[in-house]
Amino acid sequence: MKNFLFYVSIFVAFNSYSQSFSVQQNNVSLSGLPTENDFSENTYLDALADDSLTWNIISDSLPSNWDFSNCFPGCYAIGDTNGDLVITNGQSYYLNCHIYPNNTSGEGFITMEITDGAGNSELVTWHGVAGNVGIINNYYDSNKNNIKCIYDLSGKIVNDFKPNKIYIVQLNDNSFVKLFTNNLQ
Repeated sequence: MKNFLFYVSIFVAFNSYSQSFSVQQNNVSLSGLPTENDFSENTYLDALADDSLTWNIISDSLPSNWDFSNCFPGCYAIGDTNGDLVITNGQSYYLNCHIYPNNTSGEGFITMEITDGAGNSELVTWHGVAGNVGIINNYYDSNKNNIKCIYDLSGKIVNDFKPNKIYIVQLNDNSFVKLFTNNLQ
């Protein structure tokens, strides 16, 4: 009986400190052209319990001309860097970042910290690229003999390219180049 009570108390203790939510994808890539008004990519937050959350943008390394906004689940104005959300167990909530490149090529990161009522937190980072980090069409044609392997941002080896995506190319000397696919014509 003592063992049973011991295990029950451990179980209750762990459950009382468990996180009330889970983010489906913590690292999100988004890309587009610098001439686009904006580009965006989303993930979802899954509620594991009823709770009240807060979110804050804790880092931003975007080019100075860029703007961003978030939708969680409703859309916030450019410049809003924090908010609150009441979640209901079993529900999924839209979590999105828009980047406004304002005709400026570049890349950068935005990191959001989401914290529940018990103080547990999770980070979501968006990595955005606008423009020519390196157009793969031209680079590939002139360097295909120097290419050892090509990876997508999840680390998978790829054999074909999709437009407006970022790839990591490993060269024969084991150095790496980051490339952005344009329209692949």
